Amino acid sequence: MGKFENCKLPKIVKENKLLQAVEYILSSRWYVVLIGIVLLLKTTFFYGNTVFKNDTIWLWSLRQTALFIVVIVFPLLLFKKSVRRFEVGMIINFLVSLLLFMDELYYTYASNILSVMQVGNMQYKDEILAAIPSLLDKSQILYFIDFVIIAILLLGKFVKIKQNDVFKVAPALITFVCILFFCNSYHLIPESLELVTGYIYSKYNSVRYGTIYGYHYMDVKNAMTNNKNIAYTDYDVMMEDYRDLKEEKRLARLDEQYEGIAQNKNVFVVQLESVQEFVIGREIEGKEITPNLNQFLNENIHISNMHTSSYTTTADAEHSFITSIYPGENGEAFSKYYSNTYDDVFGIFKRAGYTNVYAHGNYDTFWNRKNVFSKYALDKVYFLGDFADTSEQIRTYLSDELLYRQIFEMLPETEEPLFVDIVAASSHKPFDLEGIQNKEEKISIDVGKYAGTVLGNYLEAMSYADYAFGIFLEELKLRGLYEDSVIFIYGDHYGMTMYDENLMEFLGEDFENYNDAKMQFEFSNVACGMRVPGIENLHIDYPVSRVDIKPTLAQICGIEDTFSLGTSIFEEKPYVCINNGKIIAGEYYYDAEKWFVLETGEILDMANIGDDLKKRLDRNVEYAKKELEISMSILTGNLLKDKIK
Repeated sequence: MGKFENCKLPKIVKENKLLQAVEYILSSRWYVVLIGIVLLLKTTFFYGNTVFKNDTIWLWSLRQTALFIVVIVFPLLLFKKSVRRFEVGMIINFLVSLLLFMDELYYTYASNILSVMQVGNMQYKDEILAAIPSLLDKSQILYFIDFVIIAILLLGKFVKIKQNDVFKVAPALITFVCILFFCNSYHLIPESLELVTGYIYSKYNSVRYGTIYGYHYMDVKNAMTNNKNIAYTDYDVMMEDYRDLKEEKRLARLDEQYEGIAQNKNVFVVQLESVQEFVIGREIEGKEITPNLNQFLNENIHISNMHTSSYTTTADAEHSFITSIYPGENGEAFSKYYSNTYDDVFGIFKRAGYTNVYAHGNYDTFWNRKNVFSKYALDKVYFLGDFADTSEQIRTYLSDELLYRQIFEMLPETEEPLFVDIVAASSHKPFDLEGIQNKEEKISIDVGKYAGTVLGNYLEAMSYADYAFGIFLEELKLRGLYEDSVIFIYGDHYGMTMYDENLMEFLGEDFENYNDAKMQFEFSNVACGMRVPGIENLHIDYPVSRVDIKPTLAQICGIEDTFSLGTSIFEEKPYVCINNGKIIAGEYYYDAEKWFVLETGEILDMANIGDDLKKRLDRNVEYAKKELEISMSILTGNLLKDKIK
């Protein structure tokens, strides 16, 4: 600061009309206009990097955004002193910029919008923090570049904020009330955002129609009134619609002979971290990425059209599998509603005489798992501290290899059949496999030009997960458990962001001209398959969902399944849905707003299709909405309490 006082800079500044104009704007009412324009530009930049990244930014969204920003910045005119108005304006600017920056980081991480539920429940913050280097982009400096410029101008004494009394309170207040009324007429602030979006649980559409600011407003409101927003408060009323839904979803059976085909046989379920369907059967540099998985699926039952029930976490994947209902926000079911009653998979197998075992190579405090799994009918529960050898870890996860090698030594000796649920996690984002010993010997592929990229790291993580899965199969065979056991495997959720340019090139997609519906379909499509003694070389290619796993295992094991929103995988169904309102129905895809033809990506013209097809697709939307409403009512209203044996 002092060195500027003894140079000729003040004179230069005084004679510079541009700097004089900047000083005038920062000290006058035009500063409010400047802040509004800056926030609009930042928000438009955010839209272009996230929800509208693969679409044209809607003029509707920009208009609504502009109105919201007016509401945010207009109160600055109520400050009589320019210095105070400048300070508060910079605080508002910084907070909004930080919000947009965090929203973009999280969207890049999870292809979803940040929710206040996650801010209040950051149990998986270590995962995100570890992934941040791969999420950052130099363009994101645009969220904060104006602060750098203004700091240089002020600290360098190029400009100063003058103590002006520039506006009267009464006219500003009247104008502000008028703007609020105007905004209200355009459905910006009230509950009518629900009417605009149709699916209130679709974050994507909430942002597209209601703006990022409208979304956060509704998100906070929903968090504060969660139990009041459920569609069902009465169990009997819900069950009437549940029974109707179950009949609607049961189209046709693949084969009746699968009923009870695996009765009293051991069941092993393996949840594979981030393993998507697109890696199955694919090669790079002449080598299979997942040779062990490929062989297992080819010899047994390959379920190639399995979709996640949400775009969220490992904990949510477990929740959907265990309960056959949909999760809420990330980890919310585990963290907030862990004491609820569900007709869970451990309960139905325990009632059928099974010994139940759960194993996860992480701390029991992560995602509240200690409390969650203490309520289930489990005979043995193993977390990181329960394993003798924890010498190989990826951050806080026991390596898949050590998990698989040790779990078989820890299984209880019993005459009863075993139900074993194993959660593998080594291939977790950011896919760096840090902590794996002799990593090069355990990765069977060369990723070539993708080395060092997110895609290259992901493919190497898939190769390691496959290597470890091969050890799991070897251990089963060594102990004589492979031939006569049910083995169900599934990827928990997406791994790669489907719009990654390297990935699109790897998949043979043209980044400038691609089928967006197909890309969204691929995003939720995870690897899945199972071994059932007596069934070989079966390929199921119609859509199924993670909520279908529990009723499938119950059906083949001849066990009563009291309540599941899913249906058996051996029963073809009209649709599967995700908890954000997206639907897969055969050759058609619904993005919670429009229907698309999956093969071509074309929007389906609902006014010019056959009546039968239109009726079928409309019913899919109706029943998917009902299904998600039932699920949320059970989750937040605990409607199964005292209703399950």
